[in-house]
Amino acid sequence: MASTFLQSNSIAGKVIDDSGTAVVGATVSILNSSFATSTDANGNYSLSNVGVGNQVIVVDMIGYEKSENKLSVVAGVNKLDITLISASDQLEEVVVIGYGTARRKQVTGSISSVSPEEFNKGVVSSPDQLLAGKVAGLTVNRSGGDPTSGSTMQLRGPSSLTASSSPLYVIDGIVGANIELIAPDDIVSMDVMKDASSTAIYGSRAANGVIFVTTKRGKAGASVLSYSGYAATESIANRVNVLSASEHKAFVEANGLTVAPSETGFETNWQDAITRNGVSHNHNLSLTGGSEGTRYNASVNYFNNQGIVKRNGVEKIVARVGVDQNAFDDRLKLSFNLANSINTSQHIPYDIFNGAARFVPTSPIMSEDAQYGQYGGYFQVVGRTGYMNPIAMLNQRDESRSNNTLLGNFKADLKLFEGLMWTNVLSYQRTHWDKNFYMHRTDFDSFALGRGFADRTALKHIDKILESYLNYNFSRDLHSFDAMAGYSYQRQKNDDGLRGSTVGFMSDDLGGNNLNLGALPDGYNPYAEFRGEGYPLIKESLLISAYGRLGYNYDEKYLISASIRRDGSSKFGVNNRWATFPSLSAAWRLTREAFMQEQTLFSELKIRAGYGVSGNQNIDPYRSIIMFGPRDGQFFYNGKWVNAYGVNQNENPDLKWESTSMFNVGLDFELWRGRIGGTIEYYDKETKDLLYEYDVPSPPYQFNRLLANGASMNNKGIEVVLNANVYSNENFRYSTTVNFARNVNEVGSLSSNIENIGVSQRYEGSIGLEGWTGQTASVVLPGQPLGTFYVAKYIGYDEVAKRTIYQKPTGELVTQDQISAPDDYQIMGYALPKFTYGWNNNFKYKNWDLNVFLRGVYGNQIFNATRADLSRLQQANVTNISKDAVDEGIFETPLIASSRFLEDGSFLRLDNMTLGYRFNTSQTKYFKQARLYMTAQNLFTLTDYTGVDPELNLGGLSPGIDNRSYYPKTRSFILGVNFTF
Repeated sequence: MASTFLQSNSIAGKVIDDSGTAVVGATVSILNSSFATSTDANGNYSLSNVGVGNQVIVVDMIGYEKSENKLSVVAGVNKLDITLISASDQLEEVVVIGYGTARRKQVTGSISSVSPEEFNKGVVSSPDQLLAGKVAGLTVNRSGGDPTSGSTMQLRGPSSLTASSSPLYVIDGIVGANIELIAPDDIVSMDVMKDASSTAIYGSRAANGVIFVTTKRGKAGASVLSYSGYAATESIANRVNVLSASEHKAFVEANGLTVAPSETGFETNWQDAITRNGVSHNHNLSLTGGSEGTRYNASVNYFNNQGIVKRNGVEKIVARVGVDQNAFDDRLKLSFNLANSINTSQHIPYDIFNGAARFVPTSPIMSEDAQYGQYGGYFQVVGRTGYMNPIAMLNQRDESRSNNTLLGNFKADLKLFEGLMWTNVLSYQRTHWDKNFYMHRTDFDSFALGRGFADRTALKHIDKILESYLNYNFSRDLHSFDAMAGYSYQRQKNDDGLRGSTVGFMSDDLGGNNLNLGALPDGYNPYAEFRGEGYPLIKESLLISAYGRLGYNYDEKYLISASIRRDGSSKFGVNNRWATFPSLSAAWRLTREAFMQEQTLFSELKIRAGYGVSGNQNIDPYRSIIMFGPRDGQFFYNGKWVNAYGVNQNENPDLKWESTSMFNVGLDFELWRGRIGGTIEYYDKETKDLLYEYDVPSPPYQFNRLLANGASMNNKGIEVVLNANVYSNENFRYSTTVNFARNVNEVGSLSSNIENIGVSQRYEGSIGLEGWTGQTASVVLPGQPLGTFYVAKYIGYDEVAKRTIYQKPTGELVTQDQISAPDDYQIMGYALPKFTYGWNNNFKYKNWDLNVFLRGVYGNQIFNATRADLSRLQQANVTNISKDAVDEGIFETPLIASSRFLEDGSFLRLDNMTLGYRFNTSQTKYFKQARLYMTAQNLFTLTDYTGVDPELNLGGLSPGIDNRSYYPKTRSFILGVNFTF
């Protein structure tokens, strides 16, 4: 038998899909052996040294139904062509759900799946950016191009006033795992659970949605070594449109203004001086393989992203290893995974952007005048408020941070008997976070000038989780049942560490690396002056849960699912630490009905509906108890300065989690066997018991603020996803996907659940421009959405009187000195968009592929405080101004927040375009796949917004305000390769 098996026989052929197009990168293997290969750029494959006799050829490819083909192998060359059936057409695609998986056709809730082929390509500093614009209803914002900043995410509108709005990540079954532990090249799929009937199984952590991330695992067969990498260059996509040195000089002379002699005679482009063309590169190496009994995977990723601002960038290393072992006749499956992420970043003060826009362009960067020696030779203007040399600020403030995150988890799946699986998961996640901040002795800020300032922070976060659950599946005739029950234990300890700071350095050489070199005066507390964060407060919390789910399926025609979760959290008051989160959903597949069998239009038509309740516990521990801390600085006692202590948080034993209930109805359809398909969703999301900080009288309260429940908010919306295989033949294919989301947000009551405590409205969005003391641009008001702009109504400019004109709510026309803020303000616009959309296009011609992705928002407004700050034409002798302000020609200095600075924030962005070429590797010995590609990010943006970028952070209580602290958006060009050996 051994002699027969070793005969030099082979199997060769081509793998195509049901439209006749070659399937590239499919895994072709022989069942129960180590023989395996991948299809090349033309779909061809070849297996050598195959034994004669009956063999089973297995073809596996994401997006297609797994295929097993019997072949009687004879001596010589055996020909076998294989046709794969699209999993989307057959609804056999497997998606991840809470504590299990399900076929797409069995899903009763709202779940959107994104595969690696659909991910955003290019310079991606965090995996959450892969989803931007790809999922209807999911907003992913990365405001500006700072490589050290993360993204803010919001699913189906804002649903909290104070707690975090970020979705819950579940990575390979690990709840709450850090997304930074995953390199984009290691991701197999990302499944987004959007409605509460799907997310309720995760209870108090799932009100903002759940994102499942599935990573690469080892497969039986020959080892597969893969490398992917790219190099990129990034530049500024847009700048603040201020006057150049020659334009500024001409303007001040034409208008009779005089610039100080020390600020003239030079031509300085301050924005150019702080920026550069950034260079980035990414490298990912992975190895997978194994046998039927033991499988392994390992990968390492190196990412270096140089920011377009000097002295700014991030370096990241992510390493992962995993082993899967079957035992006891495959009744037991053991999995072990270890991941480590090391992230080092260099940060810059955001004030430099406002400084680069405002600093007079005829001023020098450096000066040899002796008076500037104390500032390190940098030119500075003494006595001018908020006016600091941005180059000096950039070079005289050093801030580095590092994150070292380790995640280890062990999973055991035991098949107790047919249909019953017992799963146990243990995970341990630890993060070490360090920050080193130093202000030089020559810093213009009076706090550090002449003495320097150092601040060091080292924190540790630990998250331990135990999950134990049973899954049972039973089928008889046309009936199928599934049940799941489980228990969860999670303990967290955050901000366990130290912080130290000091002043009085003799030299800047060591920066903040040796605090002992400072000379802190006796009893002196630097935090009384320094605008920094408080000392770390260790935070411990415990979450205990029991949960279960029941499902019934009749002939894959009628489907119903119900779940319940009982959570207990130590974060909340002693009277409200337990809550229950139920859900119920059902679906009807009409195409399974007898009356639909004769029609040929619909290959799939499913109606589904669901209702569920989930919660939000994303607040710090101890918010329900009385707390003491430093109050009102220090006082002099017995010859020494002593810290003052007192109550800084009131007790609230009734504090509980926010609760979000959602009704969702959806329609899934496919026409002409998947030629056209899509989903239409409608949802109504009601959030109650919102956490909100109220002003309270003192006494009887010991502190003047109280965190309490009671407020409410509603989001209603519709989402549409359409995809089409427009054209396909042997050489050319074009497919497209469009997603559209419309959400309407409305704030309900702002009253608390504590008697006589509440507010009728709350002013938010502090601007803080010179002369704008205490002014805001937004209001939180019942009946209105978050991000409601509440400002003076601007009418126009009186050329004769040289005054701007406004209209009071009474209709009276007045000048700005007659406006009383906010009494004379009105609702003038909204920051949240009317709808968002994305349009993805895929073209394939022979070995070439092209992807073009556009996305945008429509119907939102932006309060452009940056433009307001640069519209002081009368002050052009002491600060730069914008070209837009010169064209506007209004010489009255703006001193109030008004609709004059509200602008349309709608935009359409060509977000990503990738052109690739897949080489024919059928004749090569070592390469299974080889692909070269070029990507351009942010090629253009169509918008009427006059600021740097219309894509602002839409989170918080006052979204949509461009308030001078921005990091310019980048435009990048990438050259990359993908190799499989």
